[in-house]
Amino acid sequence: MTILHSKAFLCSASFVFYLNLKYIMPKRIFTIPFAALLLLTRLVADAQDMQIRTSEKETGRRLLEWQSTGTGQNIDVKHYRCRWRIDPNVRYISGSVSTTFTTLDTASFLVFDFYNGLTVDSVVFRSQKKQFSFTAAKIFRIRLGTLVSQGTTDSVSVYYKGIPANSGFGAFNRQLHAGVPIIWTMSCPYGAADWWPCKQDLIDKPDSIDLIISTPAAYRAAGNGKLVAEYPSGTDKVFHWKHKYPIAVYLIATAVTNYAAFTHKVQLPSQTPGDSLPVVNFVYPETQNSAQTDTRRVLPILQFYDSLVAPYPFAREKYGHAQFGWGGGMEHQTMSFMTDFSFSLQAHELAHQWFGDHITCRSWRDIWLNEGWATYLTAVSQRRFGTANFTTWLNTTINQITANGSGSVWVSDTTNINRIFDYRLTYQKGALLLHMLRWELGDSLFWTGVRNYQADPVLKFGFATTRQFISHLEAVSGKDLQPFLNQWFTGQGHPTVQVKLVRNGLDMQLTLTQSTSHPSVPFFNLKIPIRFAGAGMDTILIFRPETAVAQYSFSLPQSPSSVTFDPQKWLLARSSVQLITQTLEMKAGVQGIRVYPNPFSGSLHLSNEQNTSCSFEIYNSAGRLLQNGHVLPEIHKTLDMNDLDPGFYFLKIKEGRQIHSFKLVKY
Repeated sequence: MTILHSKAFLCSASFVFYLNLKYIMPKRIFTIPFAALLLLTRLVADAQDMQIRTSEKETGRRLLEWQSTGTGQNIDVKHYRCRWRIDPNVRYISGSVSTTFTTLDTASFLVFDFYNGLTVDSVVFRSQKKQFSFTAAKIFRIRLGTLVSQGTTDSVSVYYKGIPANSGFGAFNRQLHAGVPIIWTMSCPYGAADWWPCKQDLIDKPDSIDLIISTPAAYRAAGNGKLVAEYPSGTDKVFHWKHKYPIAVYLIATAVTNYAAFTHKVQLPSQTPGDSLPVVNFVYPETQNSAQTDTRRVLPILQFYDSLVAPYPFAREKYGHAQFGWGGGMEHQTMSFMTDFSFSLQAHELAHQWFGDHITCRSWRDIWLNEGWATYLTAVSQRRFGTANFTTWLNTTINQITANGSGSVWVSDTTNINRIFDYRLTYQKGALLLHMLRWELGDSLFWTGVRNYQADPVLKFGFATTRQFISHLEAVSGKDLQPFLNQWFTGQGHPTVQVKLVRNGLDMQLTLTQSTSHPSVPFFNLKIPIRFAGAGMDTILIFRPETAVAQYSFSLPQSPSSVTFDPQKWLLARSSVQLITQTLEMKAGVQGIRVYPNPFSGSLHLSNEQNTSCSFEIYNSAGRLLQNGHVLPEIHKTLDMNDLDPGFYFLKIKEGRQIHSFKLVKY
C-alpha cells in the first residue's frame, strides 16, 4: 500500500535503487574479519530475541482479542460468495455473503467480524433461518441450532443492507471524479468488517472467492481474479469476478464507476512461449488516453520481478489496475487500486503481489514484510530501468530515517494504524533493513534466499513471520541473523561512526568510534566499508569492529587524499571523517623498514631502506614459524603468501640485538 496523504507519506518521487555490486565496486576490496559483539550487546540481543519470538507466537491471539474475541476460531474458511448491489450515486450496500467453511472443532455457533450499524435481514444455514446477534460493535454471532461435528464442510449465508462504517483509511467510500460518482472499498488493515461479514484476521485465507456485483448499467465493477461473466439484469448490469487463489480478507475489494476498460498482454519469463498474462485496466474515461500509455510501464516491471523474485503468483488469472480516489495505491490481489499510473506507484503495488498478497505478513507487527519489500523492489526496478538516481535517493532516505533517533521496524502497537503504516519506520527503514541484509550476505545468497522464501510450500499463498523469512536467508548463508534482527528490527535507532585516520607516510592508524541514538542497542555490529582514494589509488577496506572504539594499523601503497565512510551507502548510519597528516615518533632502527600491504591477499613486500641488513621471521597465530630470511640494505623483497589461509600472522624484524614485531592480516 502506498499512502500519499498522511504521516505515513510515501512520495512517488522517492525511491531505493538497485545496487549491483559487480558493476560499481572499486578496484580492490580487502576484508578484515573480527570477533562478535560485546557481552552487553549479547544480553540485550537475548532479551529482544525472546520478545520477538514471544510476540510472533502470540500475535494471532492478541489481534483477535483486540478485533473480535473468538472470531472464526472454530472454522477454516474455504470460500466466500459475495452478491452485492452497489449504486455509486448512493453510499449504500445490499446483498448477501455466503461463507463455505470446515469446522475445526464441534461447533454450535459461528462468530464473524461485522459492523453492527448494518441491517441483517436474515441468516440461513441448511435452508433454515437462524438466530443471530451483535455481541459488540463489530462482533456478529450466529446460533446454528445444532451441533456440527469437527471436520464438517458446510456454508452459511448472511443477507444484509445499509450504510457501511468507514474506519481506518475508509473502508467503503463514495467520491466524484469529473462529476461522476465512484464507490470503492479499501479494507486494509481492519476495514473489511465495516461493509461485509467475514473472518478478518491474518490467520485464515479462503481458498477462493466469487464477487457478483450488480450496478446500474452506466457503470462497471472492478474486482479480484477473472471477469467470468458480464450480463444485464433489468436496468442493472452484473459483473461476476472469480478468484481461485487463497486471499487475505483485507485484499478483497471492488470499485464501481463509469470505467473505461482495456487490456495489455505481456509474455513473462516463467511462461511457456506463446502464453501471455493479461493486464486489465479499469480507468476513468477522462484519463483513458494517457492511461493507455502510462499503464504499459508495468509490463517490463512484471517481467523483471518474474525473473528476479519468483514467477508471478497469479498467472492463471491476471494482473490489473483500477483507478480510484484515495491518496495513493492499494495492492488488492490481482487488481491494484491506483490514484495515478506513475512508474513508482505501479512498481510498488505490483511488488505487493509477491510480498503481501502471495505471502502475507502473519501479523501487522511484521508489516515491513509487505511494505519494506514493496519499497525496496520499487527501488530495484527504478535502478533497473534507469528512471532515477540511486545516490540522491539513498542519501535522502538515510537522512530522513536518522533525523529521529528512536523507533523500530517491529510494530509494537498494532491498534495504531498510523504506526503500522509509519513511512519512516515501516517503509523506509524496512527497505534499508533489506538493503543491509544484501550487504551482509552478498547478492547471490540474498536473492537465492528470497527465491527460496517465495517457493516455500509452507508459506506459499499463506502467511509468514519475520523469523520465517530470515530463516531462508540463514539457510543459504549459514549465518545466524538473529543478532542482526535484534539490532535493526526490534532494536531502535541507528549508529553514528566517527572515522579518524592519521597518516604517517604510507603507514595508517585508523580509529572508529561508534555511538548509538537509542539505548535499546548499545552497539551495532557493522561490516564497515571505508574508501581510501588518491592519485592512482582507489581502495576499499572493510572493517568489523567489536567494540565502540576500535583502532587499526596498516599500510597502503600510497597516502590517501580522501577517506569516505560507506561510499556506496550500504549502512543506515551517520558518520564524520577526520583526516590527519602526522609524523609519528618511531622506534630506533625501524624508520627505514616498510612492510606492505597490510592487510594483504597474496604477496607481502619488505623494503629495507637502511644501510644495514636485517632478518625476518613470519609466524602463524599458533606460534609456528612459516618463513624466514634476510633483507640486504636498500633491497626490496617480495614474499609469496598465497598458500596461507586468511587470518592473523606475526612478523619479527631483527636488527642486531633489536627485535621489532608487526601484526599482519591476510584476507
